Amino acid sequence: MRDTYVRAAFEQVVSDAQTAKSSYVSLYVKLPYYGGPEEGGWWGYDLELVSYRKCSNDVEARAIQDQVENLAEQLSEQSRQRFNEQCAREVEWVEERDPMAEASDYFPEVDGEESYWVVTESRPGSLVSQGSRHYE
Repeated sequence: MRDTYVRAAFEQVVSDAQTAKSSYVSLYVKLPYYGGPEEGGWWGYDLELVSYRKCSNDVEARAIQDQVENLAEQLSEQSRQRFNEQCAREVEWVEERDPMAEASDYFPEVDGEESYWVVTESRPGSLVSQGSRHYE
């Protein structure tokens, strides 16, 4: 009761008052993995929380999310480039040593590149998940 009265009194004095509501801007990474050879091969992924920032209101969270989205794009692009460069190195290695072979004769199946993304959530880590490690 008192909280309602105090909030109403505050809102009369401050016309643009906002209700205090914490939210978290979270940076996640999607980590792909090769699951196995069934049905021509299958892949899965895990979602891991990299870092988060507690925000006191939605306006602050939106501003921070915009900044972190730029970072997530950069990190995803760097990951894609590293993945492509590693694949090219493996193919080049095989071509130099055994031109008639396939890269898979020497190297395991690739997992894929990591990708980063940002979300605003009410609890940090709420989207963390681990993919299934067996064929379904």
